[in-house]
Amino acid sequence: FFVTNKFHKSTMADDQAETTASPQAAAEANDNTETNTATDDNTEEDLSGKSIKALKALAAERNVDLVGCVEKRDMVERIAAAPAAVPAPAASGPNAHAFNFNLGAAAAAASDSDDDSAPGFAMGAHMVDDDQQEDMMNILPPCIVRRVEKLRDLNSQRETIVEQYQKERAALEKRFADLYQPLFDERRETIAGKYDREIDAKAKEGGNVNEEEDAQETLDIKGIPQFFVCAMGHMEAVAELITEADVDCLESLTDVKCIDDEDGMGFALEFHFAPNRYFTNTVLRKKYTIPNLLLDDEPILKNVEGCEIKWKEGMCLTHREIKKKQRAKSGKNAGKIRTIVKKEKQDSFFHFFKPPKVPTMDEMDEDEADAIEQAFDVDYDVAQAFRSHIIPKAALWFTGEALDEGFDIADSEWPGEGDGNEGDGDEGAEGGASAAASSANSPFP
Repeated sequence: FFVTNKFHKSTMADDQAETTASPQAAAEANDNTETNTATDDNTEEDLSGKSIKALKALAAERNVDLVGCVEKRDMVERIAAAPAAVPAPAASGPNAHAFNFNLGAAAAAASDSDDDSAPGFAMGAHMVDDDQQEDMMNILPPCIVRRVEKLRDLNSQRETIVEQYQKERAALEKRFADLYQPLFDERRETIAGKYDREIDAKAKEGGNVNEEEDAQETLDIKGIPQFFVCAMGHMEAVAELITEADVDCLESLTDVKCIDDEDGMGFALEFHFAPNRYFTNTVLRKKYTIPNLLLDDEPILKNVEGCEIKWKEGMCLTHREIKKKQRAKSGKNAGKIRTIVKKEKQDSFFHFFKPPKVPTMDEMDEDEADAIEQAFDVDYDVAQAFRSHIIPKAALWFTGEALDEGFDIADSEWPGEGDGNEGDGDEGAEGGASAAASSANSPFP
């Protein structure tokens, strides 16, 4: 809302009053316009004495874009170069109803930002808070306010219906999730080798097994080794995070689950591990709170919670220890050598369990805000890769068949985010080729 908008209402009586106005009234209006223009601050000297907040309000009033201004001097020069705002002449006549209001000035006046260090970022944030909304209502004529209140009431009724929709859809999602779960449980047991003999026996009954060759190949193989790590390696959004050092640890991954909240406003991912030499956790969990998860709107990420990985000594994959020797230059220990151990961050899939932190607005400039937003976008893409693709279709991602379906996570839309009709017919094949090219250089078979 950092733009100037004017709303004018006129009637035939307004036009008649304007055409019949006396020369004296016209002269008085011209005098008022000249006076207002003359007293309007427009020199760099006058503007330099104003506060950042006052400059923002003046810029909004004159429809001056301050995005890109990083110092107060830049703001002063840009406002000074812009023409001064000339107020519209007041309507006259007994039936005059003309009025105008300036959303930009109201929004700027209500701005809570007094940060002189980053005026460009403050002006670039297109947000309207509650105070700005109230100022908007205060400058509207009473008759318009009453009509807007009617629209507000209609919107409240719609929100009530949306809440009911979310409850019913959440219940429907849970009902079908309960139907899926026995299949996922049996999948986990098959991967672990519980049904090896049963499966082999059925294959022998069908005459599709060479018993000698099969006996040699399956002598020490139980279940399906490296199942989930291979499935993850074929999903581009996930494979980008996995290093060769991670692969050995991920071989102990026995199951990945997605547990939706009962109210449909979030979900949790659970990664179940067999005993391994890297950490003592049996389950690594990550929780997402998304109030509009079941709606078609862009996801609103309210909160993300990770978990602490309890690494065994010397087996941490997210950081490495670097030992450095230092010689004291002064003091009673001068000349003595001591060893300092520092932790250095290194690439690893397991950083996924420690989500990005959101600093306060006072600590963040525009570039930092963009970096944080990008980090959360990547994090959520990975979460949705598991929730919407790997977990429900793990077998197809393990074999690579899902690649032929064109699931390119970086470019595709998630379910409910469009009709999927955009683009040409070759897009799916290109998506599959892109994901296959990515996995060609990965540490996976």
